[in-house]
Amino acid sequence: MLQPEKRITTNLLIFKKDITPETKKRGIFWFCYFLICLLAQIWPIYLIGNRLYPFVLGMPFSMFWVVLWIVIIFIGLLIKFNQEYRR
Repeated sequence: MLQPEKRITTNLLIFKKDITPETKKRGIFWFCYFLICLLAQIWPIYLIGNRLYPFVLGMPFSMFWVVLWIVIIFIGLLIKFNQEYRR
């Protein structure tokens, strides 16, 4: 007996099937937001902020660059948390 060809499927799900289009758009936005925040702290984008002068708030600019992105990530996490668990 000849067996029919078996198709291999990966079943890779990025979003649940019962999710609304608005929630998908929000998820894609937050993914891009945090990806940009991550990339701003590693090479090659970090080279923009990798310098000693000028001093900002008493810190070298490279240290200010990292602190700035940590604050931006924190604000994003607060907003995302409030969106997910608003009452």
